[in-house]
Amino acid sequence: MKLPRFARRLLLWALDVACVMASLYISLTMRFGQIGLSGAESRVGDYIVLTLLLLVTFLNFAVHRNRGFMKRTGSQEFGVVLSYNVWLLVGIAVLVVALHVQPSPSRLMLLYFVIVNVIIMSVMRAIAKAAARALLAGERLGASIVMVVEQGQRERIERVFDTGATYSIAGWLELADGRVSGTVADKDVTSEIEALPEALGDTRVDDVFVFAPTTPEQETSALLDAAERMGSNCHVALALPDPSLQGACLDLFGGFPTVSYSGRGSRFYLVFLKRLIDIVVSLLVIVVAFIPGVILAIVIALQSKGAPFYSQERLGLGGKHFKLLKFRSMVADANDVEKYFTPEQLREWQTERKLDNDPRVTGIGRFLRKTSLDEFPQFINVFKGDMSIVGPRPIVDEEISHYGDRASEFLSCKPGITGWWQVEARNDADYASGRRQALELYYVRHASATLDWNIFKRTFGAVFHGTGK
Repeated sequence: MKLPRFARRLLLWALDVACVMASLYISLTMRFGQIGLSGAESRVGDYIVLTLLLLVTFLNFAVHRNRGFMKRTGSQEFGVVLSYNVWLLVGIAVLVVALHVQPSPSRLMLLYFVIVNVIIMSVMRAIAKAAARALLAGERLGASIVMVVEQGQRERIERVFDTGATYSIAGWLELADGRVSGTVADKDVTSEIEALPEALGDTRVDDVFVFAPTTPEQETSALLDAAERMGSNCHVALALPDPSLQGACLDLFGGFPTVSYSGRGSRFYLVFLKRLIDIVVSLLVIVVAFIPGVILAIVIALQSKGAPFYSQERLGLGGKHFKLLKFRSMVADANDVEKYFTPEQLREWQTERKLDNDPRVTGIGRFLRKTSLDEFPQFINVFKGDMSIVGPRPIVDEEISHYGDRASEFLSCKPGITGWWQVEARNDADYASGRRQALELYYVRHASATLDWNIFKRTFGAVFHGTGK
């Protein structure tokens, strides 16, 4: 049985209250070593508890911060949780200033609270979603989407549209000459756009996705009206070059709605802040991964002869050479390619410098590559300044010829552990087609904090789901 909307919101409110109170208890214990506070500190704690309860209630019912809870992906949910906790912290700060609360709350305790609450809320929300899907498996908890695309565009959209775990595509409709046709929920549909609600009948449609960049405006407007009459949200996709990846924002320019691009990131970020982030993050990773790295090196050395680390000379910033470090994932004599490759594989290797199902890869090497753990020693290169966390893939001398007269432009940016080519296409974009060069140069021209953050998130998702190569 499907729960009423208000009941679902009430359950989410109760979940948030439980997370917040548990986090407050833990943070107080961490800060003071005991939960039983007394005197003035106890009164401050009462103020904080009351404020948090009011803020959670306000965020859930007035601002409705949990709207779209079941539709959000894991990374989107984490962003919502971070934002949620910022609002809680701001609310406590405003209360302290407005009421002149004395003594003021411990700043260390509030820091503990935010860190603990982000972790607890993220975990509990993930569990809540999984439990809801398991308990109500017969109900489609995610949005039921009807995809409306121009003729010939379905394959393209299917390839890139991310349904996630909480979306369900009910069907596809092709749009042409003011009519839509296709199959929705096992029902054949052919109708004028205006008659789409009647053609779908009582079929559940939560969202309508429209990709029709060359369709006349009046037909797109008719789809919006049809979605409105079905009580559905309508999402009209724009044929734009990755507007979320260049710090783009919705704007009005000359009275027209536009997506305004800020271009490449500021020099402050690219020259100073990015290097600072590289140093801090790489040092943290090196410290945390030191003992697991030693264990992994021993396993590699035991499985096959040779040193556990592999180094190769690569081209860096301005064409300067450096030694790139990796955990060894291949046999020790991997440079003797003719020993392991067939003539066809050898030709592909000489052109692309990569090969699917490489016969030189060891058993532990396949695991390292699948999880991208073979890349971790490169954080030493990042700390030294040879590389950055995000940037073009470091290449060998033979590959620079593929960039032709754009070689100096490609070398104007530090290579990275991960980058736009890796997350956008990887093995689907090669030198022969020219797409790999285009993707790498795209990053060089549009490098920014926004683009780096999006690449980092997508890399984390690929590693987490084991889709690395």
